[in-house]
This record gives sequence, C-alpha cells and structure tokens, in this order.
Amino acid sequence: MPLFSFDSRVLDGFASNARALVETMLFPQAGMLTANQAEELASCLSISIGDLPEKLLPVAAACSVAPVSKFYVGAIIRGGSGALYLGANMEFENSVLGMSLHGEQSAVNNAWLHGETSIQSLAVNAAPCGHCRQFLHELQCSDTLEVKIISANGKSSCNTLDKYLPEAFGPNDLGIEGGILSSKGAELRCGESDELAKLALDAACHSYAPYTGGYAGVALEASDGTKACGRYAANAAHNPSLPPFTSAMSRLRFMTLGRDVELKSMTLVEKESCINHGTHIEALKHLYPDMEIRTLKAS
Repeated sequence: MPLFSFDSRVLDGFASNARALVETMLFPQAGMLTANQAEELASCLSISIGDLPEKLLPVAAACSVAPVSKFYVGAIIRGGSGALYLGANMEFENSVLGMSLHGEQSAVNNAWLHGETSIQSLAVNAAPCGHCRQFLHELQCSDTLEVKIISANGKSSCNTLDKYLPEAFGPNDLGIEGGILSSKGAELRCGESDELAKLALDAACHSYAPYTGGYAGVALEASDGTKACGRYAANAAHNPSLPPFTSAMSRLRFMTLGRDVELKSMTLVEKESCINHGTHIEALKHLYPDMEIRTLKAS
C-alpha cells in the first residue's frame, strides 16, 4: 500500500490539458502551481484566477490522510508571488492525536517550504477550527489575510482572519515582530556532515522558534530515495505549534502521492532548549518500526 494514497478520480472532471497541469502541480512540484501555471489553468477551465482555489479544493481534500476522523480537509493558499499551494489534514492512526496536522497548517507549511514569504488568501472546505485560527495568527500578514470558507453545500463566506479571531493573542503580545514566513531563523552548526544531516541542519536553521529557541529540522528519506525536509514552526499559544517531523511528513506526502514508498530513515537536528522534539518522534516510532531514527544536537 502507498504511504500516502491519492484517489485520481477527483481529476476526472478536468479536461485533458487542465488535468495535465494539475498533475504537474501534485507530483513533481510537491503540491504547488506557479503564478503562470495558475493563470494558464484558470484559462483552461474558463474561470477567473480568483475562482481557481475553489475549483482545486476537492483535489486538495483528496490528499487528506484521515484514518481517525474520516473528515477530509482541503485548503489552498495564494502566496504573495501569486503561486498556489495545496494543504490537507493528516492524522496518525493508533498514536498521539496531538501530532495531527490540520489542513490550514499544511497549506502554510507547503508555502513556507517552497520559499513563499507572504500569503494573500486561504480557501478551505470547512470553517477553520480555533487551533488553526491561532496558528494562522502567527503570520505577519494575519491582519489582512483573507479566509474564504466554501462548505460542502456550496455556500461560501469570506472575511479577513481578524473577523474569525477577534481580540487575538499572538506574537505582538510577547514582543515578537515578524512571523513564520518572515523569520530570519538561526545560524547553527552540527558535527555530522552527511547529506541527511546537512538537510536537517538547513531546515533547523530556517525554522521558527522565537519563544523557546527550540530550532529544529527533520530530513526524511523514503525507500525510493526521495528526501523531504520539515521545520519547526512555533506558536505564541504553544499548542498549535507545528513539529518538524509533521512538517516533513506533509512535504513527503505531496512529493510521493500515490507512490508505493516506505519511510527508510529520519534525521532530526535540534538545538538544545527547554523543549524536546525527539519526544514527538518517539510517540510515532511504533508506526514505522523499520525506519532508522537519528537525533543530532546543533549549537
């Protein structure tokens, strides 16, 4: 069985040229469309660029991994560059529910790992929960972020995030300027120099940890040689923080959709702090008994 399944029947409603563009986004580009591709796809579908995220929401939801809730969340982010990024929820069966990834978090993570530095809008097929609203408030652009909710019955609503999260508590309350996408990260060093160690170290250097200094990155290697990295994204309210392993798993999901791969190895690089990212890995270790796990300290 593939590590992450994808039901390609969701693409049957697309014309062949439009379907080819969607497949280009889902597979080689790890869940994204460039601004030019988005314009081309909208033209192929004879819709406006503003309506494209809604059209793609079922595709994003088909990427969901929800063995526990059976509730499939799809999210689409439009970055400041005009590119579109898919997001979908992810759950780990028979394990800690706190490691679950929400669809909105997944979309932000996808944009962040692709190098996007700002977000214009978010479209989602269900109202964001409080956890996600708090996570989104960690973005520097949260005050102007447009959130469009498109329910299963076709009804939609659109407001800026501050309307969905009034009197919010966030980075500014703790004296932190900037946010996840605009973070400068940290300069770290690690004693190991193999490829996975270097990838995990680079991810740790670009992680976001202004509250605890717990900078951390994860590099995963799949059985077919695919390598995916993830970063820690902290939150002012702590609980909505994104663990680096979950970040990397979401990245791997979009890189290997529908392919029969297994997790081969994982390298975690973390700076010593008052939190321990390795505990998250231990909580999921039983799900991947054949995965080689390595934890390295950075300074």
